[in-house]
Amino acid sequence: MTEKLTSILGMAVPLLWDNVDTDALVPAAPHKKINGGGRDRLREILFYEFRFDAAGRPKPDFVLNDPQFAGAPILLAGENFGCGSSREVAVWSLRDFGFRAVLAKSFAEIFEQNAYKNHLLPVTVDTATHARIVAKLNCFPQQAIFIDLVERCIAIGGETIGSFMADEMGLEMIVNGMDEFSLTARHVADIQATQRRLAETWPWLAT
Repeated sequence: MTEKLTSILGMAVPLLWDNVDTDALVPAAPHKKINGGGRDRLREILFYEFRFDAAGRPKPDFVLNDPQFAGAPILLAGENFGCGSSREVAVWSLRDFGFRAVLAKSFAEIFEQNAYKNHLLPVTVDTATHARIVAKLNCFPQQAIFIDLVERCIAIGGETIGSFMADEMGLEMIVNGMDEFSLTARHVADIQATQRRLAETWPWLAT
């Protein structure tokens, strides 16, 4: 069990790129360098090749280095976020950096599954809703976005902007602070009853 999460409120970092793959999120070279340091250092390699120059100095023109977005819990992306290889470490890095949600028009399937497992909310919105969010933030970049996980809606400045799509089981895990095991454990009685029923019908299954 982990903390329950029913809403997210905060600024969104606008990284409106399409097809952001896991190699961009966590490039292999710096990842290998910190392997001995444990997961607590994964925030250091998120978008490493975009955040830092060859000498390891922060690039001032990259949005994640912009101090106005320090501590923002939401990453606003484009389409097909998290494509490429199935690196769960990409989700770990986003969480360790402080993100609780990624808001995008679509996600790569494996990335989306990994996000739910690690309680990073993948917020999928349609093109019109995405455009309204971008327009709002273009006017006031530091406006807070409110994401209601229970009602599955998004609001900015008290105005509802639209709804979002989510996987039922994945969202339930985040809202209730559960993992796949604890979610399954809630149905142990039903599982055992089914096993008994099958054993009575096909006795050889019980051997």
